[in-house]
Amino acid sequence: MVTAEQWYEGEENYRNYGLEARNSARMPKTAPHGKKAKAQDKARFTLYVILLAIICIGVVISGAYAATLKCDINALISQNDQIEKEIETLNVKIKTANNISTIEERAVDELGMVYPGPGEIVYVMEEPETDGRFGLLLMEQAYQ
Repeated sequence: MVTAEQWYEGEENYRNYGLEARNSARMPKTAPHGKKAKAQDKARFTLYVILLAIICIGVVISGAYAATLKCDINALISQNDQIEKEIETLNVKIKTANNISTIEERAVDELGMVYPGPGEIVYVMEEPETDGRFGLLLMEQAYQ
């Protein structure tokens, strides 16, 4: 028959080691190394926490950098749209400035040009080639 003390010891061994040990002599007595293992686990846990913190900081920094890039891209897109509108406006101005009626209107209004009358029209005829005395020939015609 088992005494109460032996029964209590067996229950404690069962809880600690997961096996039924009726005789405490069978259990090997080892030095308590739980403190060393716990310190090693704490160091490993601290290392994991630090590594996780570094990864989280990296994710936050990369997110901030991505947001900055997106802001820059949006600013460039806005500038590009503005420049495209300006180009379109300038193209319209060029087309209206090259219109013959606009050119004629500016010549009459701003430069004071008028259409020539019947006596003011000069016809240029093809004349025979001169031998380098073009200035002399021009002066003779001017004083006649």
